[in-house]
Amino acid sequence: MKCLVIFTLLILYTQLWAQSKITIKSQPPGADIYIASNEAKPVRLGNTPFEADLNEIVNSYVKANSFVLELRKSGHNPYRLIVAKTTEADLELTANLELDEAISNIKDHDLLMNELFNVQKLVRGRNFTDALKQLDALEKKHPQLSIIPEMKATTYYMNRDIENALSYYRKAFSLNPENADAYRMKTYLEKKLNLNTEVQ
Repeated sequence: MKCLVIFTLLILYTQLWAQSKITIKSQPPGADIYIASNEAKPVRLGNTPFEADLNEIVNSYVKANSFVLELRKSGHNPYRLIVAKTTEADLELTANLELDEAISNIKDHDLLMNELFNVQKLVRGRNFTDALKQLDALEKKHPQLSIIPEMKATTYYMNRDIENALSYYRKAFSLNPENADAYRMKTYLEKKLNLNTEVQ
């Protein structure tokens, strides 16, 4: 009877031990997982998705009452989480990694360049209405850029709408006084229309 009780306790203890697991996922997957405790140098555990025995991880790497899990992926901001030391519960973590701001800006600029290139194609094909619609949408998203009103001005100019062309060349120049092309066209159209070149 005593052996049966000890055997039953051993089975229960083993089941409790086996139930404690750590699961780490990330979006996007493939992030490196690091663990650090007591200001020690972080140790790499593996990549996401990751699953392991929590007890083994805690016993091997945790020297204090808490530890830090950190997910790192190139082009993304690191994700850090402080976790209380435990071996009696499952730990499941799903992290959405944010793009690094520099990478995000590059993607935004690349998208803008692509959209401006598409507008150029429309203008070259003399599809001025669609080009102006796209430029209006871009101007709402990027009101600080002088290239967009300059392209609107060029579109109006090519469509022989000189007044609107001048208005947008002026706007482009006011947004960026170093925009030599906008200044040159602004001055040219002001002279053509016999207007004061000092008017902005």
